[in-house]
Amino acid sequence: MKISDLLTLSLNNLKRRKGRTILTVLGVFIGTCSIIMMLSIGVALNKSIDDMMQGMGDLTLIEVYNWGGSANGGSVDPMTDEVIDGWDAMPNVVVATPVYQFNSFSVNLVSGNNDKYQTYAAIQGIRKKAMPIYGYELEEGRFPNEKDKEYAVLAGQYLGYQFTNTSKRDNNYVDRYDVDENGNPPKPFVDVQKDTIKLKTEGYDENVKNIEKEINVVGVMKEDGSKYETLYGLVMDIDDVIALEEEYNKANNIKSTNSKKRAYTNAIVKVDDIENVDRVVKSIEDMGYSTWSATSYRNEMKKQTQLIQLILGGLGSIAMVVSAISIANTMTMAIYERTKEIGVMKVLGCELGDIKKMFLTEAAGIGFLGGAIGLIVCYALSRAMNYFAASYMGGDSKISIITIPLALFGLAFSTMVGIISGYVPAVKAVKVTALSAIRHE
Repeated sequence: MKISDLLTLSLNNLKRRKGRTILTVLGVFIGTCSIIMMLSIGVALNKSIDDMMQGMGDLTLIEVYNWGGSANGGSVDPMTDEVIDGWDAMPNVVVATPVYQFNSFSVNLVSGNNDKYQTYAAIQGIRKKAMPIYGYELEEGRFPNEKDKEYAVLAGQYLGYQFTNTSKRDNNYVDRYDVDENGNPPKPFVDVQKDTIKLKTEGYDENVKNIEKEINVVGVMKEDGSKYETLYGLVMDIDDVIALEEEYNKANNIKSTNSKKRAYTNAIVKVDDIENVDRVVKSIEDMGYSTWSATSYRNEMKKQTQLIQLILGGLGSIAMVVSAISIANTMTMAIYERTKEIGVMKVLGCELGDIKKMFLTEAAGIGFLGGAIGLIVCYALSRAMNYFAASYMGGDSKISIITIPLALFGLAFSTMVGIISGYVPAVKAVKVTALSAIRHE
């Protein structure tokens, strides 16, 4: 039997019993709606978690710590440049860099005649090659490169507003929120890219010798709430940070606590994809180092949402089980009513496989039709739910998201339920003998 003949015959048989077919399709429609809507809520929950985690920072970054390394009396190897270079060469690692900050002194930035404008600044030292990859976005300027001389730095977007005018007692700072009638913020005392800025060390003892260096701000970072230095700090090549500290220590006869191979207490590893973060984390933790990444929270929350999805999907499946029973009942009744028809088909030489396919096609048709109608209704319900959610919670809040894979799953699942439910009745139809079928009243 041709596929076109099989489909035509099955469709005609369904039309002959419109009432029963409609009621059965309605059952499948309710079951499909239940499953798709329940799962769509889980998908929306997953997306809201991902959006929330993105606000916490780059999910592909791993922070590595060695607070208890052998440099501090522990059993873990020191986190040296060689160790970090090993991480840098790992598969799926984009870049790895130590992070270094001044330990022996604080830093004061000065500008203007007689150092009129001053501010304290937090300085973070990382490898120069890591700056464009680490996740810093530039508001203006460029990243430091190998052609730059010493102390080429990136400045936080609002560092200029941190400078105070030391010649004044009152109104000695510029408030960046004090915008004019056109919404434009005031100009800060210091333009970090144009004005000359000097860095001065400030030791914690009055008798220390402080070091002064002129810095060159080559780029201004765009604000990133997860990275403080993008707001008010400076990012400097780690070699410059270490060189300045060594110069300060030498000037003040301070012995370095480090051995010949410098050991760091923390580092940052950038991975190419969020799916590879756990693998890299495990490799680093196997070496004895402690790690932290936003994906650890994400994975825990994902487990909870998967459990919620499983529960919601299970609740929706109950309705689909009822639909399956309804399809099986409809097909069994159809076989009973069409027993003579089956007998005639066998007498005329119709193959048993074709009879079986006919009933399976009818069952699949019921499942597919119920699934298709259910899917259309689900899209309408999802849009309505999201509309009211956005009106109530504001923004682009969504409590239901029907993805293409979810829609295809719902359609395929309802069709498969129809086929499975119709299988036993179809087998029963094949087993009916021609003689008993013709004698059937």
